[in-house]
Amino acid sequence: MKKKVLSMILVLALGSTMLAACGQKEEAATQESTTSSESTDSNEGSFTIGAVMKDNSDTFVKNIADAMIARADEVGVELIMMDAAGDVNKQIELTENLITQGVDAIILNAMDMDGSVPCITKAKEAGIPIIVCNTDVNSDEYDAFVGADDVESGEIQSGYVLENLEEGAGVAIIQGPMGQAAQVGRMQGYENAGILTTYNVLAEQTANWKREEALALAEDWITTYGDELQAIICQNDDMAMGALAAVKATGRTDIMVVGIDAIEDALVAVENGELACTVFQDAAGQGSVGLDTALALAKGETVERDIRIPFILVTRDNVAEFK
Repeated sequence: MKKKVLSMILVLALGSTMLAACGQKEEAATQESTTSSESTDSNEGSFTIGAVMKDNSDTFVKNIADAMIARADEVGVELIMMDAAGDVNKQIELTENLITQGVDAIILNAMDMDGSVPCITKAKEAGIPIIVCNTDVNSDEYDAFVGADDVESGEIQSGYVLENLEEGAGVAIIQGPMGQAAQVGRMQGYENAGILTTYNVLAEQTANWKREEALALAEDWITTYGDELQAIICQNDDMAMGALAAVKATGRTDIMVVGIDAIEDALVAVENGELACTVFQDAAGQGSVGLDTALALAKGETVERDIRIPFILVTRDNVAEFK
């Protein structure tokens, strides 16, 4: 069923399927490479694609990276995978590394909306096509964007909370790293939906997409606010799972915890009635389509410049469709 959902999303979002080709192998420091000895698509030349992820310790980001690797292996393309590990300066350095290697296209999973802009500028100066994947940037110099609308995810998550939590209840918000596209967009979604004015926002703080940081925050808030705290709104599922662990440890069953991304253990928690909801974001679609878009640009083909794959609310009622 999940494959059918993914297929429908990609058909609606893309309208057409891109072609892919095979590539060559090249080694570099602080990188992982993936090659395929056999290609399921026709060989049309030799291409090397570079990808710079913001932080592969984030489960969802790792899922995107894995989808890129799988797609590259499927079509026989050489993919150089690099991980900035949450450091925007390292992301710029890794991009420069890929440029020096002479890759045919770069996929950027931006660490910061402003701080990652030099990656785009440097690629364009070098004449290398650059695709932004998953996270928006404050630049219009990229060649294509493949991802989702983070404002939409915040609005969808807010819709669930507004329908299931009484007005005036005390809530806390666990945000992603300040200034990242998802953090900015999801907060805008909350504002658009009225979350910030409908409820008593007791606390809001970043946990940097990290499960353990969210666990610590939630423990502190549960102690500080007691029964006044009725919901913890988390901007991704890793943080939601950390918050949920803190709630379960106290034995509280009256605190709503919600997340975004529909990662595997979050889906299990929704199915078990522990996590109230998550919002499906298509990591596999973003990764594979990002790779195909990069390859098409490397071959000089025309691509759609802005590809947005929609979010979907996941509750106990429909979670089976996503497992």
